[in-house]
Amino acid sequence: MKKSAIILVDDEMIILQSLRTQLKRDLGDLYEIELAESGEEGMEIFNELKADSIEIPLVISDQIMPGMKGDEFLEFVYKTSKDTRTIMLTGQADVTSVGKAVNNAKLYRFIAKPWDEVDLNMTIKEAIKSYQKNKKIEEQSIELKKLVEELQDANENLEKRVIERTKKVVEQKRLIELKNEEITSSIEYAKRIQKAILPLEAEISKLLPGYFIFYQPKDIVSGDFYWFTQKGNKSIIVAADCTGHGVPGAFMSMLGISMLDDIVNHQNIVQSDLILNKLKDSIIKSLHQTNNKGELKDGMDLSLLIIDRVEMTLQFSGAYNPLLIIRNNELYTHKADRMPVGFHFKHNTTFSKTDLNLEKDDMLYIFSDGYTDQFGGVSNKKFMMKQFKSLLLEIHHQPLKAQKKAIKERFFEWKSSYPQTDDIIIIGIKV
Repeated sequence: MKKSAIILVDDEMIILQSLRTQLKRDLGDLYEIELAESGEEGMEIFNELKADSIEIPLVISDQIMPGMKGDEFLEFVYKTSKDTRTIMLTGQADVTSVGKAVNNAKLYRFIAKPWDEVDLNMTIKEAIKSYQKNKKIEEQSIELKKLVEELQDANENLEKRVIERTKKVVEQKRLIELKNEEITSSIEYAKRIQKAILPLEAEISKLLPGYFIFYQPKDIVSGDFYWFTQKGNKSIIVAADCTGHGVPGAFMSMLGISMLDDIVNHQNIVQSDLILNKLKDSIIKSLHQTNNKGELKDGMDLSLLIIDRVEMTLQFSGAYNPLLIIRNNELYTHKADRMPVGFHFKHNTTFSKTDLNLEKDDMLYIFSDGYTDQFGGVSNKKFMMKQFKSLLLEIHHQPLKAQKKAIKERFFEWKSSYPQTDDIIIIGIKV
């Protein structure tokens, strides 16, 4: 019996050898491990294996290589064998290249170099498991088609036809349940990926001791996200609401996190309005957004704070979503610009910046609209901003953990048995 094969493509032989060693250790001798030092060589190996009827459940490729790039090679793999799972393992890919691989090659996972062996091992096993499940479903679909053909010929005996049709319904139900399990499993894995790229609260606490985060996705994965980094004395905090929720929103959130990390941590832009302007330009460019009629205008609404605890100053810039400050039992609203981060009829307008002086014990709140838009209560109406502000005034003097608990309890009390309307992110910060 012929073994299945895994193809590894990288222009550095030491990387290929390291990967092969890890795969041999983790997978044993279940698979042949084929190495290629370029996309072109990878294509040759792929075609030879397919010609020999050898299954290829997985291809792992670098992005930046001489000649054919990784996303081009993975697109060839997908067009040749749609079932084969693909992983991009690289330290130099930009968002555009990853986006092309996701859109054109149905990229299973992007992993940055240097990789975590445990994460890579889990990803490889999940990818192979996904491939095997898909192959099994295809085989069952063939069997189902054969069963339907037999059923169409079984017209002589009514009782037999009823029995055969019952079998067909049962089999279809089983296949649907199996497919749903696979989809749910994939989304659950996407949730783990999304959780992994969100800032760890333990890390935030080291640099921003007084805060809470109430994060309540509508579905398994979320279109809302939070982001944090530290540049010198300045803490940069973002609460964002991407277009849509669920899987589409989650893809946008991961794109936003990647772009923010590049803008602030690599381009060293530490001014709130400039960060939003750069983020808007990056989204428009990456998603190829124009003013064509009918085109989706994906983007995000967000609030961005830059807090300097040494100078006791604050920069605020927002896209639709405001900043609320409670000081001496008085609530102040600092409005955001009335445009999203993304293509808009005001896309040539730049974002504004609000500079504020902070005082000890100020409470800052940034949030998405998921909480205020939640339907519920006796009349099944929206919670609304007025009621949200009243809630914050009522609880702002409490410890941060108690504030988060009160916000959560009030949400579920209001929502009751009604479905959740949207993803929710609320961040509270005490100065």
